[in-house]
Order: sequence, then C-alpha cells, then structure tokens
Amino acid sequence: MASKLSWRDAWLLPLISLSTVLCMLVLAEVGARTFWPAREQNSCVVHDHSILSFHYKPNCISRMKAAEGPWYTNTYNECGYRSSASCAPVAPGVRRIALIGASISEGYFVEYPHTVGAKLSDDLTAMCHAPVEVQNLAAKGYIGRRVVARMAEALRLHPQAVVYLHTPYEVELQLDNPELSVPDDSRPAAAPPPAPAAKPKSAGGEGLRQRVSDIMRESRAVTVAQHFMFRDPSFYLPVYLTFGDKADFLRPPFTPPWRERLSRFERLIAALSAQAHAANTPLILVFVPHQAEVQMEASGYRSKGVDPQALSRAIEAIAQRHGATFMDSSTALEKQPDPADLFYRVDGHPSGKGQPVIARYIAEQIAGMGGGPFADCRVPPAPSQLARR
Repeated sequence: MASKLSWRDAWLLPLISLSTVLCMLVLAEVGARTFWPAREQNSCVVHDHSILSFHYKPNCISRMKAAEGPWYTNTYNECGYRSSASCAPVAPGVRRIALIGASISEGYFVEYPHTVGAKLSDDLTAMCHAPVEVQNLAAKGYIGRRVVARMAEALRLHPQAVVYLHTPYEVELQLDNPELSVPDDSRPAAAPPPAPAAKPKSAGGEGLRQRVSDIMRESRAVTVAQHFMFRDPSFYLPVYLTFGDKADFLRPPFTPPWRERLSRFERLIAALSAQAHAANTPLILVFVPHQAEVQMEASGYRSKGVDPQALSRAIEAIAQRHGATFMDSSTALEKQPDPADLFYRVDGHPSGKGQPVIARYIAEQIAGMGGGPFADCRVPPAPSQLARR
C-alpha cells in the first residue's frame, strides 16, 4: 500500500515546485535582459515649459536601443533636429523638405541612415539629380497642438514641402491625450469636448490583474516570447483583434470614440493646412499603417466586420477636404516579401527594414506628382521596364 503524504510533504512539495517555477522565471528574465538589452531614454532630451514640453539638445549625440533592435546613434544638428544637414538657409540649387510628426517621423529606434528622413533625402536627390535635404523636426510624443507648433517652426525653414507621417496610434492619442487636442473653434470656449473620465483605481481582483499586466508589459522575457510568436499572422492577427477599442479602427462603421478621434484629427489637419496654405507650401500627409493592417493585406487574412483600409480612407477624405496631399504607404509595405520584418513586432514601430520602404514610396510619389517644386524629378523605371527596352 502506498504510504500517505506526511503533513511536512504536503506543504514542502508545493513550495519546492513554486520555488522552481520562480527560479526559472527569474533566470528567463535575466537571460532576456542580458541578450536583449534596451535603452529607451534619450540623453539629448532637454525638458522645457513650452507646448512641446521638451526638445533635443543642439549638436548632441546619444545612443539608444530597442529590445528587438540594434544599438543606434542619434545625432542632432545645430537646431536640435535629427538631420545630417545644417538647418541654416540652403545654398542655391538645394531643395528642402521639413518632416514633422511623432516617433514614426523621427525614426525612433532606427539608425539614422535607414530612417525615413535620411532615405527620403537620398532617394529624392537621386531622382531629382540635385541635392534634396530633409530637416527632421519630429520627436516622440509630438502630437496634436505640439505638431501645430512644430509646423510653424518648420515653415520658418522655407521648405519646398512639409511631410507629416501619421499612424493609427497618432489618431488614437487625439482622444487619449485631450489636453493636446486642437481646440474646436466652432464650440463655445467654456465647453470644450469632454475628456474621457479617469478610471478609478481598482481594488481587489481588478487591481491584481492590472499589476500582473504591468509586470508582464515590463518583462523582457515576455517581450522576447511575443517577438517570436507575433511573427506568425495566424497567431498575431486574431490576438490583436481582441484588443477592443485599440483595434476598433479596423471595424467600420467606427465606434463613437473613434469618430471623436477622427473629428479631433481633422481639426489638427485643418490647422496644419491653414498654415501651409498661408505659406504657399505643399502639405503632404503620409499614412503609415499598423503592422496588423499590413499583415492582413499581405496574407489575405479576413475576419467578419474587419476592413484594414477603413482608417486610411477616412483620413484621405480629411486630407481632400483641407487641400492636403495624401499618400498611403500601405501599398508599398504590403508588397514586401516578409511584412513581419518591416516592424518591431512587439513595439510596433517600423524597423530599419520598414522605414526605407516608406521613404522610397514617398520619394516616388513626390517625384511623380508632375507639378510643383519637384516637377523636374523622375521616378526611375522598374527593372522589368528596363528589360523590355
């Protein structure tokens, strides 16, 4: 007959099992942080009391790294812009583009030569057979009224065009950061659009779930695991579609929160367009899709009620109403052999492989516009076209 467990074994064996699991988790976290290091704090940031809340120190150099990416260097010119060219007045024959926006425009987590700003300069210089420089005024967190302020600064550089890259996340933040939304002049000053009510601090089980969620979000081991799991669209896309409001930009007709976000985003575009028109400078809005949108289009994944092009169509209509040029880089990204590699799979920003694709698309669209300051530029023929000659 099997002997019964003693009272000592009854609590000791579960304790040993729990200790073993905890040790494995600690070792996994230590290993992940050792082999997947990260440095997300930018030492060139200078906090101030302006609407921007911070700027980059002029002539500064910093080193950063995403857990999923390589180490890279930020170098800022004498104006604190992430650009290799001086922000002084351009020499005769040199054309200038000003890049505004948040982290996508900045080239967050990407080495400068592979950023949209650097590659756009290289590609247009080749297409125009004359120097085209890009002054990058973008920075992480520059949304809403901060972009309006940056637009005024960009126009003082006398560019031939201003390019604003935006993503679903920039639209989402219009409601999530109501203090940065562009005011609606059609509403009474005393009654601005209501901000979302702050969620009360949870107690009990809900509070515990939130703490566990926070721990998992900060865990490097979880990041590593997600990085590999998210590579498979058949796993990633169904998971992303469970994210509720965050993923509702994929589900037309839009929910009330997303309609309000688009309304606020339109006020932003109206303000930017008014400045651009006053300066007689073209404003180009470039939509950069969420990686879920790209993977849906590339893989042919479909789900009931989901439309990966719904948000880009809504923003294109906004651009048309305000006289801005709209470009959708989805068409270029979804044609690449491995769309999953174009983004940091967990962080979500375009990687050093994705940003050059976006830049090339923008350059080709600008060179093919057939009018304006880049009318003499030409898009090189595709290899198939060359072969037929």
